[in-house]
Amino acid sequence: MTDTTLESLFARSPTRELEEVQKVNEVGQAERDIDEFYETDSARKVLTELGEVVNSTGSQPRFRYVHATFGSGKTHLLKLIGIATGEIEGLETVAPKLSSQFSGFKEFRDRLNSSHIDHLVPLFMNLLDRDKVRDSTLSLLIYEELGNQLNYPTDPLWLLEWAWTLEIEHGLWEAVRSVEHDGMSIEEAAQDKAALRPWLYEALPEMDETDGTPYATKDGVRESIEQATGRISTEAFTPDELVERLDRTKRYLQESGETYEFLIGLDEVAIYVGDQQHRYREFLETVDTLIADINPPILGTGQWSLRDMQQDFMGEVDPEAWYTNEIPLRGADTEIIVRKRWLRKSDSGANTVHDLLERAPDFELELADASEYTDVGEPVEAYPFREHDLWLLREVMQSLKKEDLEVDREYVQGRALLILVRSLFTSFDWSQKEPGAVVAWDEIYDLIERETTDIPGWAKDQIQKVENTTDEMGVSVAKVLYLLGQVDAVPTTKENITRLLVSSVDTDIDQLESDVEEALKALMEDNFVRTDESVQPQTYRILSKEIVEFWDQIHREAAGLPQHQVRYNIEDLLREADRGRLTADDSLRTRNIDGISDAPYTFRYTVLDQVDSSPEPRFDGVVARVLAADPDTIEESRTRWQEANVGDQGVEDVLIVIELSEGLRESIRHLIALDKLLEPGASAELRIEQQQEEETVEDEIEELLYGAKLYTPDHNTTRGTYLSNIDSVLADAVREKFENRKTLDTRLQEVDDARTLFEFFNGNGTWPFSSDDAEMLGVKTVPREISDGWAEEFLNDYAGEELVSGETVLEEIAGRRGKYLGTPREALAALLITLAAANKIEIRRDGVRIEDPGEIGRVMRRLSDIRDIDIGFDPVDIEGSSNLKAVYQSLRGFAPQGNDPTAWLSNLASWAEKNSSGIRNICARVDLEFDEEITLDALRDVLEPGMAGGELDDAVLTESPVPTQAEWFHKAEPLFEGEEPLWDEFNSTLETMRSLYPDAAITYKMEDAVDGSRIPSKESLTKHQTEAQDFRTSQISELYHLLTGTAPEADSISELCSAVEQALLDQDIIVEIDTVTETIPGVNFESLRELDEIAESAADISESDIASGNAVSEASQLEEARGLLEDQPDGPLYNQLESRYEELNSEHSEAFITKQVKRALSGPDLVTPSRAEALVKQADAKLQSTDDDDDDDEDDDDQDDDGPSVDELWADVTEPGDGTIVVIDTEEGDR
Repeated sequence: MTDTTLESLFARSPTRELEEVQKVNEVGQAERDIDEFYETDSARKVLTELGEVVNSTGSQPRFRYVHATFGSGKTHLLKLIGIATGEIEGLETVAPKLSSQFSGFKEFRDRLNSSHIDHLVPLFMNLLDRDKVRDSTLSLLIYEELGNQLNYPTDPLWLLEWAWTLEIEHGLWEAVRSVEHDGMSIEEAAQDKAALRPWLYEALPEMDETDGTPYATKDGVRESIEQATGRISTEAFTPDELVERLDRTKRYLQESGETYEFLIGLDEVAIYVGDQQHRYREFLETVDTLIADINPPILGTGQWSLRDMQQDFMGEVDPEAWYTNEIPLRGADTEIIVRKRWLRKSDSGANTVHDLLERAPDFELELADASEYTDVGEPVEAYPFREHDLWLLREVMQSLKKEDLEVDREYVQGRALLILVRSLFTSFDWSQKEPGAVVAWDEIYDLIERETTDIPGWAKDQIQKVENTTDEMGVSVAKVLYLLGQVDAVPTTKENITRLLVSSVDTDIDQLESDVEEALKALMEDNFVRTDESVQPQTYRILSKEIVEFWDQIHREAAGLPQHQVRYNIEDLLREADRGRLTADDSLRTRNIDGISDAPYTFRYTVLDQVDSSPEPRFDGVVARVLAADPDTIEESRTRWQEANVGDQGVEDVLIVIELSEGLRESIRHLIALDKLLEPGASAELRIEQQQEEETVEDEIEELLYGAKLYTPDHNTTRGTYLSNIDSVLADAVREKFENRKTLDTRLQEVDDARTLFEFFNGNGTWPFSSDDAEMLGVKTVPREISDGWAEEFLNDYAGEELVSGETVLEEIAGRRGKYLGTPREALAALLITLAAANKIEIRRDGVRIEDPGEIGRVMRRLSDIRDIDIGFDPVDIEGSSNLKAVYQSLRGFAPQGNDPTAWLSNLASWAEKNSSGIRNICARVDLEFDEEITLDALRDVLEPGMAGGELDDAVLTESPVPTQAEWFHKAEPLFEGEEPLWDEFNSTLETMRSLYPDAAITYKMEDAVDGSRIPSKESLTKHQTEAQDFRTSQISELYHLLTGTAPEADSISELCSAVEQALLDQDIIVEIDTVTETIPGVNFESLRELDEIAESAADISESDIASGNAVSEASQLEEARGLLEDQPDGPLYNQLESRYEELNSEHSEAFITKQVKRALSGPDLVTPSRAEALVKQADAKLQSTDDDDDDDEDDDDQDDDGPSVDELWADVTEPGDGTIVVIDTEEGDR
């Protein structure tokens, strides 16, 4: 053992903090930058060509572009070039050091010294952060860098222009810099924007040097500032203006008698341009202008080829053009940079490592013949890695990146390696290991897994399976095999695996190889590893090709999933995490919560989207909104939600905030794709993958839900977490929102309790509820009468009414002005049953009084059934049971003739015998198709003697529940009679609607009609079938009308589909679509394209083809687009909107109308032509109002904005947002 650690071997601690990404104009660590520089062949080529460019004096463009991947050292090189010019203040003596150490810099300096240039001033800028420069032109950025080099202030921009003019025209800048006024210099005054102008107004006129200049008076200074402000513009500073300033500056500097040139350095051009063509055009125009007018030496850098960018953006490449002057900087040099920056040893440390490696076994790899590795020959420099390790690690990471990305360039570069290498010493504590330790590749796997997201989940799962099956050596071998499987350069032989698992210079490599061999055998037996015996030496591989290919499919499918599908799945996962509490979207539920019985509440969901600022009103329960999105969306939405729901007019009561990480969203996409692609006969291995993926996602969703923060409209701070506080927060909302709600202590059993209540009020049964329930309802259990409470209050509310609909009564618990809002259905049902049992009201359905207590209880089970009843407030006291005449009328469909009950029974018996088969069939179908509570068993039993040719018993026929079942038979008979029953035909139509139009309102109606909870009428089924047919034809007819502008002559579905097909064949719809999509961004016509492809093929267009996509809405979009692109006297409306937006965005970027026009242009939903005309007029009005206000004094800018402007108020009036309620007062009152 020794006290020496690996950390002590290095020149600088390998656990130090990472420096920020190199910035080309940050030279504060110049000495270290030089020490860490490694001059490659490609770097020398860059310096050689740059020296030639600087030394040239002809008309040829003096432009070069260095392209290399991120982290390859191009910024480092460009920074040192700036230092090598010798013109950076404070670093003049450093330039010779570069020349003495590196041959490329010596050649560059020699060329510069022999050139016509006395001073090569570097104007270098980093364009990496596009967000910071997005509002500036490239020309302005270069001008700002000129100001930096000449020590002019650049913020605010007008001060740069003012200082430049002051110096170029009057030579006064240094004098102004040296002046102090009111204890401040100009640099100090510039830090306080409010103090800057007063300082200039007062300080300059007091200077002797300003005598005879425009700056001698306050007004002169003011005018010079106004002129500078007018000449400089963030968004409109042109290349011509840049050239004029560079040329004048150069001529001014050369008045000293020495020659000046500006070396312009543009770092990270490709990232600055990105995918925006206008940025590339700006770059071309800027460089073209510079070359044409003053032709300075220009050196650009970027992550990919400028020639390729020209091809992608402009389509044509002139091989003689300046943008083809490219010099590649090879990315293969990047691991050397890591060695130089992070693994550099001290002199004593290098000696120690050299001695250690002298006694180490041979652990360097045997590479494939096709390997592109270049042996650096510095194992001491690479330690504690092997000579090949950093190169191989970069290759592995590159391959892992390609598993998730479509890449055509190297993305894994020096900085990525640097981060991993540092993490080895920090996260894995390698800084404290003893000298002699060597990094084994199973630990490199652990490093990549911990510090990156590059190892896919399925690979981690495979390694986890190995861990659960075999020993530690087996796991190590599996990890190495997985990493080696990503590259072809290293054969996966037993020997190479062994060498990569060497963990110390003292490792017994023979014993290690034996252990590896045993581990490989075990892994093959467990079906984790395959071997290829056809090649020698024998190689091994982990994971089957089938699984890899399958997961490739999963990734592709996941990337193409529509956003709405992801939203629905996240919503389902959230509900599954707490199904006992969370409801379907806006579906009311009652539950005992925190001491409140039957508390009514519902949940609404906003997933991966902004919340609605005008939520749908709801009066029957507390509304909780679940917001699941990224952090930025959540912050904005929370504020919007609270503003929309605070106060008496608020609709929603609780907000549940769930932050979804990008990783989780991707996992959910993969899970959806996995469920979609996994075939029923998939292997058990894939089934396990699916199960594990589901469990992982579900566990994370559950954890996020339980930890979600709660908010209410009137609290900016959280009300706790979902797991700990949701019930109490919901309960508080119920108490506050529903002060007059009624509830039962006893759970209502509608049918049984109805029968018991009727017996109770007839003097026989017992009171079925608690004493508190009796008091709330207003029932005195002795002497069994209603005297006060809710029942008496309810009767008083409807005093004088003869008949009230169930809908009206439900409004009392769920309507906007309901008296008993928040009252659960069970409590209202108990009230109505109690009043009916006490003969205070009667319950009617279809105009007929319901007399069976059980049926009264049954109609109280669902809100929809309560809506269908009427409540009479003047009930007649009649017998509670149905008589024989009513049963006869229900079964036969008409009243019996005469007054002889014996004859009625005889007729019924004859009817039953003659129709026994039909009766049995209808009874069986009712049992099959409806809930178990809806049965005709009692009716069938009582009719059985008649069906067998015997007599019927009138006493049994009139006993409950036979009268009710007779009514059911009457409703069911027309549904199931005939060879093709209406019920079967209806369900066939319903299946078609579910398949083609699952979200149509008529589909929901049809599903509700046959859900088994009640027997629908023949009329309702026939009506729904007709509505379904009309809906289907209307969809196809609408598509035809949108395509042709005329109504179709066809009537049937097939004829209409043929008409649509012919319309597509007759019109060149694709050309029109292409024209629209090229002009208007964001619009999509994929469904119409697919229909057109079918029409052009041999197949016929079917209704399914039309219904499966968005053809109707896309055709509507196409019709809107025609109007927007139609020629007008002032040009197409779309072009007019574009031109107005450019002006508005320049002058009123935050104005309401600017945002309206931007939305109209950005899609994907197009505005109508009339709406576009209105926007053009409003834009013109806004721009005209600006012109009228141009005479305002500059000081007006400082005035406080106490409220919205007139145009903003007018926009609010003329363009009310979704959900706005407009009140029109027609009363003539005081004004």
